Amino acid sequence: MERIEKLLSLPLYQQYLNKNQEKEKDRKFCIHDWQHFLDVARLTYILVLEGKEKDKLIEEAGSLEQVKELVYAAALCHDLGKWKQYETGEDHALVSAVLARALLLAANFSAEETSLICQAIEEHRTASNPKTVLGIYLKKADKLARLCRFCQAQDECYKSEEMETAHCYLVY
Repeated sequence: MERIEKLLSLPLYQQYLNKNQEKEKDRKFCIHDWQHFLDVARLTYILVLEGKEKDKLIEEAGSLEQVKELVYAAALCHDLGKWKQYETGEDHALVSAVLARALLLAANFSAEETSLICQAIEEHRTASNPKTVLGIYLKKADKLARLCRFCQAQDECYKSEEMETAHCYLVY
């Protein structure tokens, strides 16, 4: 996954991660760090592999390896703009999609791939149902990546009731 390595090595990508870390250094609720990004990437990829739409994604991307790159790119960028939400109140999903666009192009993703990834990033937080297959899986993985059941701040969290992981030990 050469393009993923390139994405992760971009100084601007690292800068956005650092901004998230700085804004969340004293946060008691879920944080949006490297571990969360990786968890979401792995879960999204598992959901794709187990999903009915896997063949559709492979057809769109060209190969399973390219699907994996699209999944990882989306997950590794889906919360990049969280710091901006803390500063301005803007929706971090929309901000993250804007920030990701330039990064993805710099990492040699095509304009078409970049649009698909950015749409999924925008959709991962929408109240209504996502429209793209990647958006559907990214949104689900983002929720499954949280270990709400074991969180010290669960009683104070406004999202706790909607999270599958708050009510069971294993989610299958």
